[in-house]
Amino acid sequence: MALSNAERQRRYRQKLKARASGEAAGDLVRTMAERAATALWTLEKHRSGAPESVGSGTPPRAIAQDFAQFRAGLASHPRALIEACRQALATRVPLDTQDRHLLASLLEIDAALRLQSLPAVNAGIPPE
Repeated sequence: MALSNAERQRRYRQKLKARASGEAAGDLVRTMAERAATALWTLEKHRSGAPESVGSGTPPRAIAQDFAQFRAGLASHPRALIEACRQALATRVPLDTQDRHLLASLLEIDAALRLQSLPAVNAGIPPE
């Protein structure tokens, strides 16, 4: 059954209120984490096929066979996603600005949850 226009507007206003009040913070962070996992997976695929990783005398990187396996690996270790974000930002890997901001935001959320000062991760991000 299709929703009426009034019902769609009511639901939209409820979502906006939840975001503004902080009630939807968990959902927003979960969405950010999923987007970050996707960005990190893309980066990992790019790195694994890069000629410098093969010709440097080191064995080719062992990567997950698919995104589900990669995501499961991140989920199985409590700090894996945060460490992957930190590593991606520290090594200046080729990420677009939006993904770089996303990873930096997750590090800021992590620092806030541990009651620490903001990390210096925005150094490589050009101002908007």
